[in-house]
Amino acid sequence: MIARLILIVFAINFSVLAEDDKVSLSLLNAELKKNYAFVERSLNQSQMKIDNSSGKIFFDETGITINVLTPFQENYRIEGGIIEIHDLFLDQKQVINVEQANNFFLNILIEGIDEKDPSYRVNIVDNDIIEIMSIEQNTLVVSFLFFKNRLELIRYTDSIGVEHGIELRPL
Repeated sequence: MIARLILIVFAINFSVLAEDDKVSLSLLNAELKKNYAFVERSLNQSQMKIDNSSGKIFFDETGITINVLTPFQENYRIEGGIIEIHDLFLDQKQVINVEQANNFFLNILIEGIDEKDPSYRVNIVDNDIIEIMSIEQNTLVVSFLFFKNRLELIRYTDSIGVEHGIELRPL
């Protein structure tokens, strides 16, 4: 009898803990607004070459700042529908409209995830991965991988076929 009671209590506690480890869209949206250091690796299959870059991402009330530290120093500021790109090495600036970029991943980063958005489908996989799939281009998938309810890795393939993996570390 005592063994059954212990087993029932253990099962209940385990199911409660399992629920706490599930990822959700609200968790993803909260994680997408944190400041991170990142290492990005990209695989260009046509050239069979892996490129690396690293830097920091900062969110504030008005936008996003991305400072790429290696291999080239570049700063990106996304605010009010505009992306300002500053190449520090060449001391050149360029401004483009976010809509002109037409980048699925960038739009998710800026806007966050809304399960009711008709332009993509949300799929939660294995309680620790959230996939966002474009409805227009079903080959565009952004995967967010969590470890202990912390966003650790973002994976996606861009429109020209380059695979990206972005490892995140909270600042």
